[in-house]
Amino acid sequence: HLYQRLPGLWFEGDGYYSHGALVPFISGYIIYRWWPKLKDIPVKPSLLAIVPLLMTGWLLFAGTRVQQIQILSVSLVGMVLCGTALILGWRWMWALMLPILNLLFGLPIWSYAIDTYTNPLQVISTDVSYMLLQTFQFDPLKVDSTTIHLNQFTLDVGVPCSGLKRVIAVTAFTCFFMMVAKLKLWGNLMMVMAVLPLCLFINGLRIALIGVVGDMYGPDAGHAFHDYSGYITLLVCFLLLFKFARLLGWND
Repeated sequence: HLYQRLPGLWFEGDGYYSHGALVPFISGYIIYRWWPKLKDIPVKPSLLAIVPLLMTGWLLFAGTRVQQIQILSVSLVGMVLCGTALILGWRWMWALMLPILNLLFGLPIWSYAIDTYTNPLQVISTDVSYMLLQTFQFDPLKVDSTTIHLNQFTLDVGVPCSGLKRVIAVTAFTCFFMMVAKLKLWGNLMMVMAVLPLCLFINGLRIALIGVVGDMYGPDAGHAFHDYSGYITLLVCFLLLFKFARLLGWND
């Protein structure tokens, strides 16, 4: 059930998990970067890991029966952890725990956050885009908390444009940089604190640029820019986080 839904979740245009296909590669790259130290850990398989492995397997079975995709996602990652302990040993499991847990960023476990924070972020993103349009001197008219009128185009900031999916993706990128950059504690804290302001600004800028394109070149151009600009802004966020990590002391 989970495997069948993942391609749709990862590759749908306005989904919250459009970054998900990158997550396994990110975890793999983290392990690659850590390999010079990991390779010296002795391999000591542990039969005791069968107990938690069977428990997570039962949870996976239960999640399949009730079709609860969040349970399936958590139990799948739990089985990977327990399987690592069974085959390689507990020290390997602890050493690989962070890259394995990182897989959760590509799995549909964020429903509560999506339900709770989507509307507030819609409003904030609309406010940011409105201020940017004013700065660009496009004379916007804010009709309500999520709608902006321009001369030739109307911006309706819907649920997919709330910016929350960008927050999830950028948080995954931030954890990646924290694991490979080996920053000091204050540097890691700065990276975490940068996530929400960065996402809100970039998302507001994206919405404002959709309005600019739609107002200058027509609704069709605005909608076309909307369709592919999400991927551009994700790339921009990744590059900005990379530069920020460098600024905070990542020299490798």
